[in-house]
Amino acid sequence: MTTLLLVRHGMTEWNRVQRMQGRSDIDLSEQGRADATALAEVVSAWKPQTLICSPLARAASTAALISDLPATVDDAWIEHGLGEWEGCTPDAIGSDYARWRAGEVIPPGGEREDEIRERITGAVRTAARRPGPVLVVTHGGTIRAVLNRFVGLAPGRLDPVVAPSLTVIDVIDDDMARLRSFNLTA
Repeated sequence: MTTLLLVRHGMTEWNRVQRMQGRSDIDLSEQGRADATALAEVVSAWKPQTLICSPLARAASTAALISDLPATVDDAWIEHGLGEWEGCTPDAIGSDYARWRAGEVIPPGGEREDEIRERITGAVRTAARRPGPVLVVTHGGTIRAVLNRFVGLAPGRLDPVVAPSLTVIDVIDDDMARLRSFNLTA
């Protein structure tokens, strides 16, 4: 069994104005940096041994603020590709936004559910083989996908993942994990 410490990156300016980021490479805002720095104490209490992060700037910046461990960048932990919705607000998307949050809609040109599932499955299995606890700095959609795939929580049954926050799972085997904590904040 390996414990994964899943951290959603700190706030960006796009988060503040509710723009869908997806794979757009937006870095942290000043507030995001302050909040990530505050989260460091919560994360350090878990004594992570390994650090993995998404290649996007907001995740890399968060990782640098919450841990002194050397980071391994892993593309599998990147946020979902949101296609034509990147840069849009929920109001601009309309009723499809709620359906997307519930896992019922794929944005036009966005990453398909089977692609996400395959990517996340490999990412979790690879991370679980590293010395743990393993700190993974990633994205809200990615964390929801992990919880769906390994814990069985449907996206529509989850509150949004707070930026920044810590979600802790114990990976029991290649196909199952147990949720220990969700949305821990400073």
